[in-house]
Amino acid sequence: MRSFLAAVLAVSLSAFAGARDEKPTVAEQVKALQKKFQEEQQPLIEKFQATKDEKEKAKIVAEARAMQAKLATQIYGLAKDNLKDAGAFDAAMQALRMGESKAADLIADNFADNAKLAPMVPQLAGMGPGGEKLLSAIAAKATDKKAKGTALYFLAAGKLEAADYPRTGEPLTGDKLAAALKDAEAGLKAVAKDFGDVEIPMGRKSETIAKAAETQLFFLNNLTVGKKLPDSEVEGLDGKKVKISDYKGKVVVLDIWATWCPPCRAMIPHERELVAKLKDKPFVLISLSADAKKETLTEFLEKEPMPWTHWWNGGASGGAVEAYKVRFYPTIYVLDDKGVIRFKHVRGEAMDKAVETLLKEVKTNG
Repeated sequence: MRSFLAAVLAVSLSAFAGARDEKPTVAEQVKALQKKFQEEQQPLIEKFQATKDEKEKAKIVAEARAMQAKLATQIYGLAKDNLKDAGAFDAAMQALRMGESKAADLIADNFADNAKLAPMVPQLAGMGPGGEKLLSAIAAKATDKKAKGTALYFLAAGKLEAADYPRTGEPLTGDKLAAALKDAEAGLKAVAKDFGDVEIPMGRKSETIAKAAETQLFFLNNLTVGKKLPDSEVEGLDGKKVKISDYKGKVVVLDIWATWCPPCRAMIPHERELVAKLKDKPFVLISLSADAKKETLTEFLEKEPMPWTHWWNGGASGGAVEAYKVRFYPTIYVLDDKGVIRFKHVRGEAMDKAVETLLKEVKTNG
């Protein structure tokens, strides 16, 4: 079936090119590749939806990712072989978004002055190693102040995020964490000094690099491992004001979540087991909800037993969600009995080990 589709596609492209007596543009060829990709992925989607076996699902996902990687390489090849085509830049950017890291070098070497590139700089921060590589190239080569400053800012902010929450490998600790944070801090201070007046997009609004760097530096100096978590007053289910320092003397897991968050809900059974196991220990689990309505939380708790402490932020903005610079859910802080952040973003067995480690310290201190 796939070879038949490929043959039909090849014939149709050939006929199209012959009719115009010219080669299809890069944009037309990319569109054709995308169509073929969608046709070939459809059976995988149907197979994934039909199976309940997790191992089989994992195999299907791996196959789909391999197909996407192949498509990214093909699109990259089109850009590389047709640099003078008007669609080459867009094709290279698409390949980079899809994970083809070689596209970063191609763009840096051939499109550093492309007018389309500067507005895309903030997006590059989320494109993995390839995006970071291109950011570095723009920071080194750009002559436009805004493009250069924006690239330098997102490079420094990316270093801070990677230090705080590595997406691959083990969390940084000790000297490695300290060095990574120091590097990020130096980058943020330097870009604020040299490009502080440059306006950059931040979500739906824009702000100066100086202001954005100030926010990042607050996070670095107050919300990373080794820092004492600042107080931020929110509301308990009884309507009374509460804050994290109310639990000094206990090991605290602060789980910032929402009822609409599937990964958050997936944690509930394990958290239930942890709370039951540690019921006689100096430990407290606090779930801080970012739900828009308090009733949404209380109604959820009536159906789903979660026998531990619950707070409500008053919505997804303001309060502790803003004070603690929450960027995703769940966001998890594990505090020692003095209120110092000792672990972040741990779940499952890693959370158990973190809590056990800190409880031993409480016993030793006592």
